[in-house]
Amino acid sequence: MKKNIVVVFLMCWLAGCGGSNNDTSQSPTLSENASQPPPVNTLPSNPIKKPTIDYDEQLLIDIEEFVKLAHAVQYFYPSEESKNSDWPLFIAESIIELSQTPVNERASKGIELVRQIAPYLTSVQNQLPNIDEQNQASTWRQNSPIDEDVYSRALITSSYRALQTESYVSNHLFTELDYYQTSVYLPLYLPSNNELTGQTYRTLGRWQLTQNFMENEVCMASVSSMWASIQHFWPYFSQVSVDWQSSLPNLLSACTEDDFLERRARIYSEFTKLKDNHINIALPLPEQYVRNRYIPFLYELVEDQAIVVRVEENQQTGVEIGDEILAINGQKIQTYLESKSDTSLKNDLHRKTVPALSDVFKSSADPISYQVKKPDNQIINIQVTPKLLSELTNFYGLRYVPRRDEALEALSDGLYRVNVYKVKSAETRDIKEQLKNAKGVILDLRRYPEDWQGWQTVLSWFIKRPAINDTLAYYWQGAPNQTDIQIQQVSQTINPASGSLNMPVIVLSSRDSQSQNEHSLIFARSGGLTIMGEPTSGINGNIVQLDLFGGLNNTSSQGVTFIYTNMRANRWNGDPLINAGIEPDILLPRTVESLQKQIDNQLAAAVDYLKQRIE
Repeated sequence: MKKNIVVVFLMCWLAGCGGSNNDTSQSPTLSENASQPPPVNTLPSNPIKKPTIDYDEQLLIDIEEFVKLAHAVQYFYPSEESKNSDWPLFIAESIIELSQTPVNERASKGIELVRQIAPYLTSVQNQLPNIDEQNQASTWRQNSPIDEDVYSRALITSSYRALQTESYVSNHLFTELDYYQTSVYLPLYLPSNNELTGQTYRTLGRWQLTQNFMENEVCMASVSSMWASIQHFWPYFSQVSVDWQSSLPNLLSACTEDDFLERRARIYSEFTKLKDNHINIALPLPEQYVRNRYIPFLYELVEDQAIVVRVEENQQTGVEIGDEILAINGQKIQTYLESKSDTSLKNDLHRKTVPALSDVFKSSADPISYQVKKPDNQIINIQVTPKLLSELTNFYGLRYVPRRDEALEALSDGLYRVNVYKVKSAETRDIKEQLKNAKGVILDLRRYPEDWQGWQTVLSWFIKRPAINDTLAYYWQGAPNQTDIQIQQVSQTINPASGSLNMPVIVLSSRDSQSQNEHSLIFARSGGLTIMGEPTSGINGNIVQLDLFGGLNNTSSQGVTFIYTNMRANRWNGDPLINAGIEPDILLPRTVESLQKQIDNQLAAAVDYLKQRIE
């Protein structure tokens, strides 16, 4: 599909580069000889045993200053050495080095360490390299911390004059950073014939370090890397109220927790503040915390009540579909879920619904007490011992968001239901043929589509006009801290198909409709279709996945994987989508009664809607 691009130049609303508000009076003012080039610092290559480190308050302040500087250099110093360095490992080792440096020398030590990779980082402005129009120079063109999929991060080289005609490059030769309340200058363009050349950091050279997340330095390098990717690239700061500068010291401090669960909770709580439902942080779990057990019933929040919606066949707990969970281990259910919400990594719409849904999985075999209310108001108290997942059998019951395996279903009275999320592009011709004589059609978009072309083709049969979706945008970053942004608007269109189908139609949405699901609903709305259901999840746009220290995946079991939304997405009318979702034209949530009776009340209402228009 062609993208029509509109470029908008915008200077960021964020406050400068920021600096610690903590007292740094113990750190000296940086002093350099303005008449001499910056000193060259070489990388060591003989690591020794790591010392025992006391992470006191001052050291954490110094680490905060250092990692902010290091990550700004990582993303914006335009050299091959910076591009190819292993920055998380460099930062982890540098944290150890800072801990062994006298307090009043740590500011200078931080500059010294970073200059091993980026020698033109300087506190003296006239030490920056000179560039004239004919010089070959390099700069970054980037809308993401990594180059992948739909995102671009490229170090480009040409004459400085030619670079000025390029789109999405920096508007400035250098930027000024706040480091210990002192100005440090970072070049955003570097001449190819520099006098000074940095080194590529790939392996430990000073200290021996196990790349395990429970090592404080590895944890700090990981969380600061995650923090920095948000700080420099996340495009939602104007729509989400969050003091992200204050989150960095909280994240670093979290890494001093010896208990894994406490460490994880403190990290998750900071990223939950972003209200980005795409965020996922995969950490290497100690064996005792792996959720390899389950309880034989599943509950969800329905009309703010915890209602059992599915149960395992032949389970003997006494719990049935439609029962209400009142308390767990003596704690009222709302209090229980609220205690999980601040670390849920979910927005305000889902901070309780997701913890409720996932509470079926457990890591311990310890019995769990439940207080349960039956539909006739009888209250029972039970104990359930979680079972191993290897013992799992079939669950049955209608989910809060129903799911079907068929792409097309014939209903009564000439009505059809297209489960758009199941439609494959190869099936569309046959489906359209079957719909030609339909009296009305329900387009079920309550779940995530499995085929990009499939759902677009289906919508093209029913939209009343060209459906234009210009709600997405790339944010190209020309300087640290989003102080030089160029916005690239993305416009996509679905045109009505030749031989469109002309009958009443209604679209269903759910609270689980997210990302591409919401993208499809925006096309439906733009094309003039009516949406019935609930406000959607509230996040769209492609994700970025950062694998730190190898990531947590099939080839690495010790690293960290971080996922977040790197593309701006709004509602069709331009209002924020994040933490808001798409509002349906006809609000119709699922109800407790419908779950107790195992009826899809949204589908039933859609049928009634169509029948009224047929009559």
